[in-house]
Amino acid sequence: MKTLILTLLILFAFNSQKLFSQDTQPVFSKKSVKVGFGYGFNEGKYEDGVGLLYSIGWNKSLGKKQRFRLNPNLLLGGFSADFITDIRDQYYRTSSYGLNMHFDLIRFRSLAIVVTAGAFVNYSRGLLGTGGDDEATNFRSSSYFYRLTAGGYASAALRFDSPKHRIAWELRPLSVQHGYPYYTLGFMHLSADIKLFARNK
Repeated sequence: MKTLILTLLILFAFNSQKLFSQDTQPVFSKKSVKVGFGYGFNEGKYEDGVGLLYSIGWNKSLGKKQRFRLNPNLLLGGFSADFITDIRDQYYRTSSYGLNMHFDLIRFRSLAIVVTAGAFVNYSRGLLGTGGDDEATNFRSSSYFYRLTAGGYASAALRFDSPKHRIAWELRPLSVQHGYPYYTLGFMHLSADIKLFARNK
């Protein structure tokens, strides 16, 4: 009788460890939240500046191998004329609403080279001129500007995505937005895809 009880206890212990092991191996869905930040240069019809950018979006993987990812996103930036000596002082912000498609061009285990194409609509607004000494010499007054542009987006990235980890990382050395009327934004970008858990494991 003691042997039977001991055997049952050992089997229960092994079974409990197995269940615990399964619980620590989560199954992720094809959806994720994408967040990131970057630094870049912007040139427009009125404005020129450098500044920080922040992004937030939604990722949905497509296909059996999940090589495609659809990514609606919002890109926010704040720019100034810092480090640029031949333009008017200015401070402005941009808000870009985009829809991108990412494709894993080359994939080796957890690493992939990703190419991206998309479209965007951008709203820029801010102040041109601040009334400083240089402004008094070259420009008589400050002015505000507001402008809407639309265009295309392209970039390439190095992606690290382990199936066992909840976060996938992407480093984009150069991303470019080019739009009409006259709008160009070039920036480097680091982002993280935070995977959502699957409802049914």
